[in-house]
Amino acid sequence: MDASVLVLEIDADLEIVAMNRTAAGLLGDGVPCRAIDVLDVRSAFDIREFMRNRAAGMRSAYRVLGLRFPGEARHARLIGLIENVGAGPEYRLRATIPLGVQASPELEELIRSEEINRELVQAASEAMWCIDFSEPVDLGRGMHEIVRQVFENECRWFMCNEAMARLYDLPEGMDLNEQPVSHYFPRNQENEAFVMEIIKSGCHVENALSIDTDHDGSIMYMENTVHCKILDGFLIRMWGTTRDVTGYRRTRTRLAREASDVRSILDAMPDAILVIDRGRRLLAVNAAFQKLFGWSPYDFFGQDIQSIVDLNTPLPNDRKWYGINHQRWVTTVRVPDGSRIACNAQSFPIGDDVPDRFVLMLCPAAV
Repeated sequence: MDASVLVLEIDADLEIVAMNRTAAGLLGDGVPCRAIDVLDVRSAFDIREFMRNRAAGMRSAYRVLGLRFPGEARHARLIGLIENVGAGPEYRLRATIPLGVQASPELEELIRSEEINRELVQAASEAMWCIDFSEPVDLGRGMHEIVRQVFENECRWFMCNEAMARLYDLPEGMDLNEQPVSHYFPRNQENEAFVMEIIKSGCHVENALSIDTDHDGSIMYMENTVHCKILDGFLIRMWGTTRDVTGYRRTRTRLAREASDVRSILDAMPDAILVIDRGRRLLAVNAAFQKLFGWSPYDFFGQDIQSIVDLNTPLPNDRKWYGINHQRWVTTVRVPDGSRIACNAQSFPIGDDVPDRFVLMLCPAAV
């Protein structure tokens, strides 16, 4: 039995300019006007990529295509032969629909391999994404123009998996591949820097930060591994994996803000406050240290402060300045001119058990 043959003629804009009787009978004559109306997103972009390769001498190619029937829930997977029609902007998509016909082992293997690859991507627990530029980005331009093209040139999501859709909180049944890229990957200062990092790195980066939005518009901090496909100096496709680090970024921002608040409080205190370890090495200091004693803290970070603060002299009752308890005593601090200032000193251990860091508070004694 001969297989039915469906023939579409498609121009460079993916507009269907002609179809045969089989196509009209299955798809409805005059109903679809674009390839995207009768093919799935990936198939349409496979055709577009074939068109791009015409200059490289490609005359025909087999592809596994997904056929959609307008107004119906039916889909069909089939082998299509894409071939050139003359030298103009038109191409013929010739798809053989197997109606009870046994396909050749080679075609069966091609279909099986393609389906396995698709299933592996969809089943992956890691969010996988791909952006395909139907209007390629010219990498021969200046950096700012490249960035502009990445965000403004025509592009689509291409074969993003279900984990990606869940990550962006898409409603059940909504296909991310059919949604605008800009809705989830907006142009902002951080994402412009993200694109620059990709280009400057030779179009491959790992753990690069982008700031995206989920389906409802909430901010998401994303860490990406990115690869690119370049053809004749044009960016055709970007793809990679991503993970949501929003919680980590928010925690880090909160801790940084709290640390800044603590720093402001310590700098407002009139007494000199130092953080040292058991070896008397300076780890941190507030602004009053330099104001009271004239030393720049940068000269002593990581160094033993015994040369300026006497910590060797035993405390009353042979106590040491360090220990598990709060200590009070009187010591002296040397200033840059060589003289010494008597100070009331206090030390506070940081942590329990056997502390290895201490807060040292110094206040000049009243004369």
